[in-house]
Amino acid sequence: MSERVILHSDMNCFYASVEMLHHPEFAGMPLAVGGDPEARHGIVLTANYIAKQKGVKTGMALWQAKQICPEIIFVPPRMDLYLRFSQMAREIYSEYTDKIEPYGIDEAWLDVSDSRNLKGSGMTIAREISHRIKYELGVTVSIGISWNKIYAKLGSDYKKPDAITEFNRENYKDRIWQLPASD
Repeated sequence: MSERVILHSDMNCFYASVEMLHHPEFAGMPLAVGGDPEARHGIVLTANYIAKQKGVKTGMALWQAKQICPEIIFVPPRMDLYLRFSQMAREIYSEYTDKIEPYGIDEAWLDVSDSRNLKGSGMTIAREISHRIKYELGVTVSIGISWNKIYAKLGSDYKKPDAITEFNRENYKDRIWQLPASD
C-alpha cells in the first residue's frame, strides 16, 4: 500500500484578501477587517500583510491597531462574500479529491492519495490548486504536503504567503526538528 498524500490549503489573510479584491483603491495600504470603526469598538478579524508588518494582529482591539498603525483602513466583515469564496475554493478542491475536510472558512485538508494516478504527485496537485486559486479567485494560498494532517498543516504555516512546502520521509527530520517547539 502506498503512502497517503495529504494537502493542507490555507488561504492567506483570507477576509482581507477578499476585501482587497473588492477595494482596489486600497492597494498598497494597510487594511484590516473587523468591528465598527465609527462606534470605535470591535477587534481585528484579519489584516493584510502590510498591516501585519506594522504589528497589527488578529484579535487586537481596533483602537490598538489604530495606535500602532495610524493609516490603517478598517472595513466591516461581509461573511456572505467570504462564504462564497470559500465555496468556490472547495469546488476547485473537489476536482482533485472527494476527501475534503474543511477547517474553518479558509482552510481545508485534502486527501489526494487516490488522485495521484490521474492528477500527478502531491506537489503537482498543490501547484495546480495554488495556480487556480490565484487566477480563478484572485487570492493566494499556502499549501502544505505530507503523509499526515499535522505535518501538512505545519507545511502550510511554514512559509507564507503564496507558498508550497512539502514535508516527506526524507526531509522532515532536518526541516521540522530544528523548528521551535511553539511551531
